Order: sequence, then structure tokens, then C-alpha cells
Amino acid sequence: MSETDKLHLEAQRAMEQGDTLKALTAADELLRRDPSNVDAMFIVGTSMLLGGHEGSAVVVLNAARAHTKDPAKLGPIWDNIGCALQEYQPEEAYKAFLKALEYGEGRGTYDNLCNVASQIGKHEEALAYSDKVQSVNPAHNRSFALMHLGRWAEGWAEFSKCAGTAVRPRTERDYGLPRWDGKSPGKVIIHGEQGVGDEIMFMSMCPADFDGVIECNPRNETLFARSFPKAKVYGTLLQNMLEWPLHEKADWHLEMGGLGEFFATQPFRRSGFLAADPARCAMWDAWLRRASAPDVPKSQRRVGIAWTGGTWATGRAKRSVPFSLLSAKLFDQHPDVTWVNLEYEDRKEELAAYTQVLNPHWATKKGADLDDLAALVSSLDLVITATQSVVDLCGALGVPVWVMVDEHPQWRYALKAGEDRMWFYESARLFRQKAQDNGRWERVMNHVTTALHQMKLAKAA
Repeated sequence: MSETDKLHLEAQRAMEQGDTLKALTAADELLRRDPSNVDAMFIVGTSMLLGGHEGSAVVVLNAARAHTKDPAKLGPIWDNIGCALQEYQPEEAYKAFLKALEYGEGRGTYDNLCNVASQIGKHEEALAYSDKVQSVNPAHNRSFALMHLGRWAEGWAEFSKCAGTAVRPRTERDYGLPRWDGKSPGKVIIHGEQGVGDEIMFMSMCPADFDGVIECNPRNETLFARSFPKAKVYGTLLQNMLEWPLHEKADWHLEMGGLGEFFATQPFRRSGFLAADPARCAMWDAWLRRASAPDVPKSQRRVGIAWTGGTWATGRAKRSVPFSLLSAKLFDQHPDVTWVNLEYEDRKEELAAYTQVLNPHWATKKGADLDDLAALVSSLDLVITATQSVVDLCGALGVPVWVMVDEHPQWRYALKAGEDRMWFYESARLFRQKAQDNGRWERVMNHVTTALHQMKLAKAA
């Protein structure tokens, strides 16, 4: 075996074992000897992908693609390009996966196509791809496509198949108990999964008189305890060593997402199932009065505002509204509104020129007391926001919330729910992008500012 063959084998084995540093080192040695070595480029690109460096992976994998016409190599290259793009540019990922199919890629590519097809609004097509492969991931991706289409009974059943697997890792907590079947008597522990916003959305499916145990993110503990008074609530989801299961003596467990299988087989809307703390609401009302300009009348509208949606890995680029557009359409055109910033991240620089925007960042930043934030938004007349967890909080509290929605949103904002409606929350009104917007927000913002003007006129009348 030649030295080159040994290096290639070493790099390949290291990549398969997840040792990306070793794989990159061996592949780098190959590229020093032969800068056009496609196999080495593929290993480098794949190692970058596995290491979470998707942008760099796309560049290197595209270089590998340009250096070969071998169908056996082009299929995996296109597939990995698609994997690197799917969270950030799903339309381009879709094209890459279709190219991979031209070269014979199979089960994994169909699974990936199911995911990205649903992301870009091709839900029936996503289901067709999921039918071509049977494994856990397609069940996960298939569930979202079904729920986009309003087929909740099927969607939640598919979603429940993934409980305790790699695609829903937080559901692996079982307390040594069997999973509840939705009907057997006994004490049930309902435990959280995913983020705090998802916990709120999932708990909209929980009966108001639930008298078992709820384990959740600590940020939701007091809010859930007040809102489900018959339940025992523990904010210990992020802890590994627990004592309370010993004295609760439960019979069953169920992950929060599993509630849908038993209590949400049909689409529904519900608001006001969470209750904010009246004392905190009174304190926020007093703060808003003090913090507003001295000449602001007490009757002036208080409107919360957030323009950033998600993280970069969950589509922030397409979900977020440019601040320059939002400020021009809302702050500049509606100076008679008391604006309250609800952004998670520090926006002092952007807001420096807008002194009419109150900025209680201590209550809105990531990790802040969610019960305090609930009281703040409950003290507002309206919240206008991009698609983020404040939507779930407002909807659950029954606070009017206007949501600026990208063309291909998450399934809870599915067009099937209605042009200006969403699943789960009665108090939410949607302002949707359309295909002709090409990802721009000008038309949406025009509709929002017009609606705000109409709301103020109606109040004045």
C-alpha cells in the first residue's frame, strides 16, 4: 500500500470514527501532495460539516464537485452539500439533494429531502419522500409535513415514534417508569423537551385540571405552577440528579410533545391558559407609566416589539425583519405609541436614536425570569414580533400578538390554519410573506403599519 493510500485510509477511518481533527490532518497531508485530490477534499468538507462548520464545508465540497465527473463521488458530494445548506438555505439544499439522487444516493437523501421539502412548503412532496425510507428521522420529518397539512392525528402519532431517540434527545428521561398510553389510571409525570417556547406550546394541549407532575425548564416553573394549580411543578429539567421522583411515586411518564397524540388529534386554538402574576403586572404597569415620556397620555397604546426570529441554525436570516425597515415603518410613522423592546439580544446601539422605545432588557434577555416577562407582555396592549418564543408566550397568555411570518414558516404557522391565523393561539394575527415578496418584508410591514393605524382610529372613535 502506497503512502498516499495509507493517508487516505487513515483520514477515512478517522472521519467515520468522528475524530475530525485526525481526519483533517491526514487529508491536509494528502492535499499538500496533490491539491486536486477529490477524496481528500471530500473528507475535509465532510469533517467540517460534522464539526458544525457548514459554511466552510460548502466551499470545500463545491471544490471537490468541480474536480470530478465520477458519479460514485458526485452523489455523496451533492448529498453532503445539501446537508450543509439545509438549515440555512433550504431551497438550495433541496436542489443539491435532487442532484444527489441523479447519481444514485438513496435512503439518507430521501430523508433529507423530506425535511427540506417541508421547509420550503412542498409538504405533499415531503410525505412522498418519507414513504421511500423507514427509520426514525423520516418519522420526525414526516410528522411536521403532516401537521403543516392539518393532519394532526397522523402527525402526532409519527412524532411520538421519535420519543427518546437522537432526534428528540430530551425525551430520554423516563424516571424508570413506562410511557403513558393516554388512558391508564395513575399519576403521570409530564416532562419538558426542546426550548421554553416549545414547552409553552406543548402545554397548550394539557388539560387545565391536570393533577399529576410537571417537570419543565426552570424559567417556566412559576408560570406553570400558577397556571396548572392542581399539578406539582418542578423546574429541574436541566438537572441530572433528582430527588423529587422518590416521594412523588408516579406511575407513568410522558414527554410534553406526546400530549398531542392524546389531546390534539384535531387542530385547535386556545388562548389564556397561562396566567401572569397580578402583583408583577401591577409593578410593570407602574414602571411603564414612569418610564414613558412625561407628556404621554395614560390612554396611549403600549406595543411590544421584536424583530429577530430564531437562531442562525433555525432560520434567523429568513425569519428576521431588518431593523432599518421596521423602525422606518413603525417607530417613525407611529410616534404616538409607547414602544417596548422585547428582543432577547442587547439592542442598545440600534435603539440609541429612538428614545421613545423603552428597553427593559433585563427582563427580555435570554435566561431572564420568564414569569417576569409574562407579566410585562400582559401589561401591553399589543405585541408585534417576528416568529420567536414570545409568540407562544403571548398566545398562551391571551395577549394580542401580531406575527410577521416568512413565506415558509414552521408548521405551527401553516397556511392551512388560515391566511391570518395560526394553530394553537386565538390571540395571534399573522402578516405573511408571499412568493412575490422574494423574501423581502416591505409589503408585510406596510400591512402591519396600516393595521396599527386602523386600530388607533378605532380606539379613538
